[in-house]
Amino acid sequence: MICSQISELLGFTCHPLSLTGDIALIDTPFAFPDGDEIPIFIEKLGPQVRFFDDGGLILHLLGRGVSLVDHRKTRFIKNFAEPNGVTLNDMGELEIWTNINQAPAAFAKYISAMLALSQWEMDNTGVSTDLSYLVDEVALYLRAWKPNATITEQPEFTGISGHTYKLDFSLNGDGVIAISPHHSAVSSAAKKLLDIRAVSEYSQLKVIVIIDDRYDTDTAVREGKILDSVGSVMMMSRLQRQAKRHLSSELN
Repeated sequence: MICSQISELLGFTCHPLSLTGDIALIDTPFAFPDGDEIPIFIEKLGPQVRFFDDGGLILHLLGRGVSLVDHRKTRFIKNFAEPNGVTLNDMGELEIWTNINQAPAAFAKYISAMLALSQWEMDNTGVSTDLSYLVDEVALYLRAWKPNATITEQPEFTGISGHTYKLDFSLNGDGVIAISPHHSAVSSAAKKLLDIRAVSEYSQLKVIVIIDDRYDTDTAVREGKILDSVGSVMMMSRLQRQAKRHLSSELN
């Protein structure tokens, strides 16, 4: 009896959006913190299917006042999506492609990415730190602290899982990643760095994890201990001091 009612009980329904039935909208009980439904579309093209949001996540975040005007401001989306095999395409859609036999696993990855982003939204409600501004600030202070260093943006690394990740910077060959102290950001960073470090080529890669401790020092220090095993943790306030100290010495 319960099996015949499982769709009704769990709130899963499918609505065809094309005459051929190759594109559909999937209703689920999953939602963002404000109650908006998490968008889930499915499209079948030959032997492949893709799950995608039709740009729904970005529209939702824009409606919540999140600024997404350039690639830096969407970086946090990729940081949560890419570890799950989900990509942000040029149309602003989150999507994952797979063959039809692997559709259940792809669906699970898509849901995991969307729920991680939903949790990020919940954790960052009312937080004044804009991640894109944090990355810009870190770039400014790194160049002030190490003016002769070779600094490149968004170096790419492929983890043992096969996923490709972009760190925020490379500082003389060392990776640099800037994060807020929220546990979702810390968890994402740890997962990313563990995946990269599992590759023998990167097992000795040095990574500086810069945590913004200016608004919640206690949380930053606590979460920093979690990342000590995968990187060299540096508080943003210390980076600021190092940069200012170097500038002062140059002027004197």
